[in-house]
Amino acid sequence: MSSKPENLKVVLATDCGSTTTKAILFEKKPEGWRQTFRGEAPTTVEAPFEDVTIGARNAITEVEELSGRRILDPECTETLKFLTPSGAQHGIDLYVSTSSAGGGLQMMVAGVVRTMTAESAQRAALGAGAIVMDVLSIDDRRKPHERIKRIRHLRPDIVLLSGGVDGGTREHVVELAETLLAADPKPRFGRTLRLPVIYAGNKDAASAVEELLKPRFAFQVVPNIRPVLERENLIPARAAIHEVFSHARNEPCAGV
Repeated sequence: MSSKPENLKVVLATDCGSTTTKAILFEKKPEGWRQTFRGEAPTTVEAPFEDVTIGARNAITEVEELSGRRILDPECTETLKFLTPSGAQHGIDLYVSTSSAGGGLQMMVAGVVRTMTAESAQRAALGAGAIVMDVLSIDDRRKPHERIKRIRHLRPDIVLLSGGVDGGTREHVVELAETLLAADPKPRFGRTLRLPVIYAGNKDAASAVEELLKPRFAFQVVPNIRPVLERENLIPARAAIHEVFSHARNEPCAGV
C-alpha cells in the first residue's frame, strides 16, 4: 500500500469512537481531494464482540455499498485486508485509522532514567498522538510491587519499553521487562487479545527482553529511541505505534 503523495488517489480513514465507528472515503478528483462517501456502524469494543475490527468492517461495508467500490478482500473475513492499489471501482491506496474510544489511544511508556530514555519514550508516544497514562522508570521512587499494581490498574492499549543506549548496561531494561511480565496487563480492546509491546531500547538487550515478553505479548523490536546519549531517534517507534494501533489484533490472514 503506497504512502507516497504522488501515488495516492483513494484514501480510506476509520475512527473507532466510544459508541460509533466511522469510515470515510476520500478520492482525488480533477478539482482536488474530496470526501465522497461515509459509513457508520456500532463500535464493537465491548462484550460480546470485543473486537474493534468488526465495527470497522461493518462501517467499511457501508462505504462499499454506497460507493459501488470493492475495498475489502472478500476471501479474508477474519480481519481487515484491503485490495490495493486502487482502480476504477475497486481498491484503495492508503488506509489510516484512529480511535477516540475511551479517550483515544492510551499508552504507558517506560525507560531506565526518567529524565532521559523515559522522556524520549514519552515524546515518541505523544508524537504518535497517544495519551500517556504513566511513565515508568527505574528511578521513579516506586517499589516494584507499586509499579506492577499501577500497570494492572491502567490497562494501556500499547506499552513502549525503552532504556539504555546501544552498547550500555542491559540490567535495568531487563528489570523493566520483568516488571511488565509480572504485571501481565490485559488490553482494553478485548480479553482474548495480546497486549502490544514495542521495544525501543538498548539493542544489546533486545534478545533478553524478547525472550521474556514475546511468549506473553504481541512483541516487536524497533531501533533504539536513544541510541546514544546525545541523540534521539523517535521516528521508528512512532511508526510502530501507528501500525500497531491500526491493527487491533494479530491477523490470521495477511493484512496490509
